Amino acid sequence: MNQQNSNKMHRLLILLALLSNVAHAEPTTVIHVLNWHFVSLDDFAADLKANTGKPLTDDQIKEKYWAFQDDLKAIQNQQIVLLRQLIKKHKLKSVYIEGLTEKNKKEVMGAIESLKEYEKNKADPNWSPPLSRGFLELFARQDKLELGAAGQLVVKGELDTLLPAEDSKAFEVANPVRSDGKVIFDKMADERREDAIVSNLLKGSGVVVIVLGEDHDLTDNIKRLGPSVEYRRVGVPKAHAKKP
Repeated sequence: MNQQNSNKMHRLLILLALLSNVAHAEPTTVIHVLNWHFVSLDDFAADLKANTGKPLTDDQIKEKYWAFQDDLKAIQNQQIVLLRQLIKKHKLKSVYIEGLTEKNKKEVMGAIESLKEYEKNKADPNWSPPLSRGFLELFARQDKLELGAAGQLVVKGELDTLLPAEDSKAFEVANPVRSDGKVIFDKMADERREDAIVSNLLKGSGVVVIVLGEDHDLTDNIKRLGPSVEYRRVGVPKAHAKKP
């Protein structure tokens, strides 16, 4: 091999090494958008009954549940504004989502495709019988709330996809609701779950965004697993919202 070819090979090896480092680089910043969770009517009713000193009728529970959904919708609308700012500033194509795993991602993305189809066709009078449209709108409202702000931006085409923040096993083990219905929090299991979340986030590069409940603080996890990564928690105003 002559000297010229040797120099070319040397430069090629350096370039490959640099590309390899870029491909495995940690993100520079993790932005944690503080989330406010959707809950089903049954879970809402159980929590309400456990925290209310007086009995409530089914109608009273439903009235409070609709108020909760209105508050949640208002918060998610603000989160959409915040996420749009982050998308524009950091050229985001996807965000990480609490509760999303490789196991349930197909189901969630299927729900997103169904909502896309609904949004595309809802104005077409021939798409569905008039009497069913009110029910479809009701179901769509609930599906949007359950998907959250980021999922709604995928429906709108402003994000490409949602990324699983969770490790399936760690997520299942940390679930506080046991098979007998009892709620038991395991601090160590929750810490392992947060470690698994951070490990997933560190697979990204540049600025990564996760939508995660405000009760989770990943500061210690990131200090241990990605000490060079900046961690920022950002939220939206909730002055008029009240938890169940």
